[in-house]
Amino acid sequence: MRGRSDCHVGISGVRWGPMQRRLLSGTYECSLDARSRIAVPARLREPFGEGTVTAWWLDDCLVVVPRLEWSGFIERTFGSMSVLDDDQRELSRFLLAGAFEQEALDRQGRILIPSELREHAGLEGKVKVVGAGPYLELWNPERLAARFGALREEGVSQRAKRLAGRMDEAARR
Repeated sequence: MRGRSDCHVGISGVRWGPMQRRLLSGTYECSLDARSRIAVPARLREPFGEGTVTAWWLDDCLVVVPRLEWSGFIERTFGSMSVLDDDQRELSRFLLAGAFEQEALDRQGRILIPSELREHAGLEGKVKVVGAGPYLELWNPERLAARFGALREEGVSQRAKRLAGRMDEAARR
């Protein structure tokens, strides 16, 4: 396995790769410092030892993906987007234009959040870091609370039933 480009040694010396299932989870309250950096919570840092890509995301938040997994993440999530399809081209442009790559976390495990990205997500002061499976989301705390509140009001179980129905329907096709 030594030297394979699809397998990396993280900061603790543990091998991990894009095919390894990893579940980043939990919600953490962090703060932007005076230089617009945020410390990735210590228990979530391992996959980001080789750097990060922070980008605009589908909701009014940011996504943080391990740098070496960014292109694969986009491909797995959205498929191969065609420049000939208006919707695909617009989505691709949005996601890629809002991507900021960093080679590595600093010694305190921080990443820089450029002003354009902070503005998109409404980040200032406190930031909620949400583990979302293979990636992190960075949220304005009020926006995240509003999203969770709306979901609770709708009923989490109702949303789960609706989603399960759509998945069953897609599987039957």
